[in-house]
Amino acid sequence: MSSHAEEELRAEQQYLVHAHACLRSSRAQLLELAERARARPGDEEAVAWLEWRAEQLRDENKSPLFFGRIDGPEPRPCYIGRRHVSDEQDEPVVIDWRTPMAARFYRASPGQPMEVTRRRRFGFAADGALTSFDDEPLTENSVSAGLSELVIAEIERTHVGPMRDIVATIQPDQDEIVRTELASTLIVQGGPGTGKTAVGLHRAAYLLFEHTKLRRSGVLVVGPNDLFVRYISRVLPALGESQVVHLSVDELVAAKRKPVPEAAEVAALKGDARMAQVLAAALWAGVRLPTEDTVVRESSPYVRIHPETVRELSEDLVAQRVPVARARAHLIERITAHVRRELETRGHAPSDADMRRIARAKSVRELAASVWPTVNPAQVLVDLFSDADLLGRAAEGVLTAEEQRLLLWPSAPASVGRAKWSLADRFLLDELASLVEPPTRFGHVVIDEAQDLSPLQLRAIMRRCVDSATLLGDMAQRTTPWAAGSWRAVAEHLGVPSRVLQLTTSYRVPRDIVRVANSLLPEISPELPPTVSGRHVPGALEVQASEDTADSLVELLRAAEQHPDSVGVVLADDRFTAVRRRLAAAGITAGLPHEDEAEHKFSLVPASLAKGLEFDHVVVLEPELITAAGQDGLRLLYIALTRAISRLTILHTGELPAALAAAR
Repeated sequence: MSSHAEEELRAEQQYLVHAHACLRSSRAQLLELAERARARPGDEEAVAWLEWRAEQLRDENKSPLFFGRIDGPEPRPCYIGRRHVSDEQDEPVVIDWRTPMAARFYRASPGQPMEVTRRRRFGFAADGALTSFDDEPLTENSVSAGLSELVIAEIERTHVGPMRDIVATIQPDQDEIVRTELASTLIVQGGPGTGKTAVGLHRAAYLLFEHTKLRRSGVLVVGPNDLFVRYISRVLPALGESQVVHLSVDELVAAKRKPVPEAAEVAALKGDARMAQVLAAALWAGVRLPTEDTVVRESSPYVRIHPETVRELSEDLVAQRVPVARARAHLIERITAHVRRELETRGHAPSDADMRRIARAKSVRELAASVWPTVNPAQVLVDLFSDADLLGRAAEGVLTAEEQRLLLWPSAPASVGRAKWSLADRFLLDELASLVEPPTRFGHVVIDEAQDLSPLQLRAIMRRCVDSATLLGDMAQRTTPWAAGSWRAVAEHLGVPSRVLQLTTSYRVPRDIVRVANSLLPEISPELPPTVSGRHVPGALEVQASEDTADSLVELLRAAEQHPDSVGVVLADDRFTAVRRRLAAAGITAGLPHEDEAEHKFSLVPASLAKGLEFDHVVVLEPELITAAGQDGLRLLYIALTRAISRLTILHTGELPAALAAAR
């Protein structure tokens, strides 16, 4: 490094110290303002906002205050970081990565410099010390050199524990999706390593920054399983966003008992969109209009309500299929208003207190309940699956006779409480529950691994969404029997307009590994374009034949103990227990990633749970056993191969599967 560069580095280090001092000062000022506001009655909202903002400015040194800088648009350089920092004169010291100015850091190029003359990226040691910088000139004669060395270093930095944010390495194609307006529902198709999960999470952070109303309504992030949710759950808090709920798909419809297994064809049928029609028909069959007069005796004089009046008051509620609980409440309000009009017609002037008493009257509530009885979704489903005639009436013109036969239980449970539900049943129950009372809704929903969801699961998630959603996935990685099969089919079940965007450049999976994975595409998803890798890592792919893969794995992991890199061993699901015991016998601790909140250096991952996870070094154990796992075996292998950030080792016995010819 030249003396000039060393001098610049010292200046940048001093600026980092200055930024930390400003951050601490700003936080202290906010806490002081919060204390003052607390002393004033009626300023609770101000106190909450000031304390929230102060929490965002907590200086814990877990990540650098800034990671980049741009020169040119402003008289002074603009430093880009995860949060805004200002000095005592309220001049920006660091600008938030989500601001329009910061967008230039990600999108400026030699062809479109956006007034940026130089982009500078910073390198940091593990303790947060600023150790280097890398300049990229964006002048008329400069040429794009691809990923900078510091971007590559950040991507390849040792990955142990939960997923990290990618705010320092966002690329232009990713940034375009991140900054898409709130009103748009996006479906993002991305091959392995394209950063689709991170893009979806960073879009949520961007929308929370841009739209105050989202801080009130919140954001829901839905992942495929608990393991995946734990893996991604720290990204948004690291970006200062806490108004986020993370749930697995199963947790949306959580129940105390473990779901019972069922045949794939039955699960696929229960996930079909047509089941929503069947359930609605079954539930609304219970709506009954009265045939006799009702006398409201709590008024003075009494008021008689005729069946025709109830029909008129209920007509639009029935036609619009208003949820049962709301419809019942609306009918009570309308009956009460009708009673008031009748009394006023007779020359009486009931007070508001009188009308509140009538609204609570037993006769009024019983009348409303006779039209819309209290509904137990579980009882409705038990009756539907236990009674062929009832199912036949609800499914007439919707399901075939054979499909109805598949849904019927051999015998009814002794009681609703003894009914055993499958995972697909839980989403049917959720559909029924929504017809009674809609669930809590969020301002925006992020849905990861959306390619695996059934139409009923998509409906369950989307009815928890107020404005828009971001769906993320890769059709090449779909592995459920109920999956919609294409993004066009997924879009049809969302209930809102949407558009499909593609990420085709893999920044995290090395070129040689992507080449092998792409060789599977013609068999698993011929309609998708191959993923293009943006990184070449020498020696990224290694194939080892072994007479005893367990012994070879023990040897490999013992050698890996000398290195800081995380290692993920992906294997056939039914081999998990045996291999874990074999490693334990050899004195090697390996478990599921983040099992019991622990961070294992060595993770043992069943192929069915590998989706979305990443490791520095991946060992695919006995790929022939993974491909033998039914009709989705090749897709599971595709997923397993593409979990590696830097190295992939394939350990096998005998001949490699034909699908891996490209790896030979």
